[in-house]
Amino acid sequence: MPKKKKETIDIAEEELGTGDLRVLELRNFLPEIKLPRPIDPRLPDIPGVMLLVMKVKSGKSNLMSWMLLSEKALGGKKPIFDMIYIISPTAKIDRSSQAYFREEFSERIIVFDDLDNLDGFLRNILEYQQSFDIKSPEEDERPPRVGIFFDDISGYLKRNSLVTHLFTRYRHYNLSLFCANQTCRDLPTAVRSQATSLWLSSCYSVVERQKVLEEWGDLYKNKLEPVWDYCCKERFNYCYLKLDDVEPRVFKAGKDGFQEIDYMNFNGETNAETEEENAENIMDANYIPKENE
Repeated sequence: MPKKKKETIDIAEEELGTGDLRVLELRNFLPEIKLPRPIDPRLPDIPGVMLLVMKVKSGKSNLMSWMLLSEKALGGKKPIFDMIYIISPTAKIDRSSQAYFREEFSERIIVFDDLDNLDGFLRNILEYQQSFDIKSPEEDERPPRVGIFFDDISGYLKRNSLVTHLFTRYRHYNLSLFCANQTCRDLPTAVRSQATSLWLSSCYSVVERQKVLEEWGDLYKNKLEPVWDYCCKERFNYCYLKLDDVEPRVFKAGKDGFQEIDYMNFNGETNAETEEENAENIMDANYIPKENE
């Protein structure tokens, strides 16, 4: 008996009702945890991961004090963070870090230098953040905004598995992480890959320059190196990469203010009028308001 011929159906694609296959963003059902005040859009986004890769005596401690305490940045009378943790083996003896010990910051800034017990210290922070209800309609019941600054502790970061969890899940705990180190290559992959902004000082090490360019140069169409050199030509000016915008941006930032650089058309110099217009948010030593102001 002959086999029954298999039936086939030839239907045009449009008759199949082919729909829109775009992957669209899901609506966020969690209540927004708003910042207590607006911040300059040129500054790193909060929450986020800010890396500082800077050589010795480049001013990174002063830069971080400005970032965390200045009203022009994330501090002032209405600070962005409810709590700040400074994790540093040298903060207590660093001149640029003494502002953290002022009496008005005693309940909001904690300096921790016991690296042998750092694992438990970080776990306590995470457990405390988890004790809040991020879904609560009541703002007071949601986790507070916390900033953690890791200063020159790459050895610890490499050894500890908690670091990967912390840097990849920081948003779930309403944390912002700041990490300063003298070299890029000593930072764990989990730290480098999560960066939403990067601050660079001048660098004379060929190996270190190559590592930075390998890590982030492609984002800037391999045009970053001459911009980096231009931004850091003078001491206490930095090359600041804002990585979390739709298109990555680069700024000369530091003692002369903020100046955005058009890296695609950069020819080694910029317009003097543009420099003057953008010379705002100058990072000086007088960024902490007096108590009676």
